[in-house]
Amino acid sequence: MRARWSLPGLAVVSLLAFVLTACAPGAAPAVTPPSFEAVQGGTQLAYVDPPGVGEAAAVFDVHLRAHNPNPFGIDLSTLDTDFYLDGRHAASGTFRKGVHIPAQGAGDLTLQVKVPLSAASGLLGTFATLVTGGASAYRLDAVVGVNAFGSDVRFPRMTVADGSVSANLTWYAPEITIASSGATLRVDSLTHASFQVPATLHNPARLGYLVQTPRLQLQLAGREVATAQLSRIAAPAGTTVPVTLGFDFNPLALGPALAAQLQALAAGAGQVTFVVSGPLTLQAPGIASHQIAAAALLSGNVR
Repeated sequence: MRARWSLPGLAVVSLLAFVLTACAPGAAPAVTPPSFEAVQGGTQLAYVDPPGVGEAAAVFDVHLRAHNPNPFGIDLSTLDTDFYLDGRHAASGTFRKGVHIPAQGAGDLTLQVKVPLSAASGLLGTFATLVTGGASAYRLDAVVGVNAFGSDVRFPRMTVADGSVSANLTWYAPEITIASSGATLRVDSLTHASFQVPATLHNPARLGYLVQTPRLQLQLAGREVATAQLSRIAAPAGTTVPVTLGFDFNPLALGPALAAQLQALAAGAGQVTFVVSGPLTLQAPGIASHQIAAAALLSGNVR
């Protein structure tokens, strides 16, 4: 006699089969890939160091929110990414964040994408646009890897973020500060003296540049006594670099009073007030340049 199954009976058997399969050793539920969206603020240009300055790279912060559609938690383990600017491939990278995303929940993460510029001259026009306040289109694709139930699962490449990025990278003059000690004045003869001023040059901007000036003016006791040059000092974005300002001049041309002051200073007595001023050119090679009119760059006392 052939057994006959009613529809309710078939439903029970199907449910039992699913439960037994799910509980079998090594079995795990199918994992649905997470989806992504850019959070408020989206993608931001953190800083740019043009070719010849610092690491010659631009760094973007990509702020993402990952959504887990699964009824169980997953760990977002890897993203193998490709970053595009204005349709041009700009960078590749691998991120291992280990971000846990709860069941049917969301988790935030920030990816830092570094775009090398020394070998990507075709992208410099994009950064010239960004420096002047314009916008550029971006896209971030990724092969996404997750871990669920102790097993790693990788999903085909998908777009995890796209949109536009803008950054008005304002030019800021470097801040020059003399060292607390180490400035030296050496009088070799009545007709020759040298003045060395150790200092630091700080670039407060998010745009790295080269600093140069055709003429720095040294004033001692209110009189111009010598000139010098700064030649292409590299100042990466947000960093401080050491510099030495060196001047040679003729003490005899200063007149007896100031010459006597300088000789006393060389002997370790007295002090002289100095001012260094001059125009500056800030250059981001391949991107833009900026002129700053003559201004006092630093002043102080040497004793």
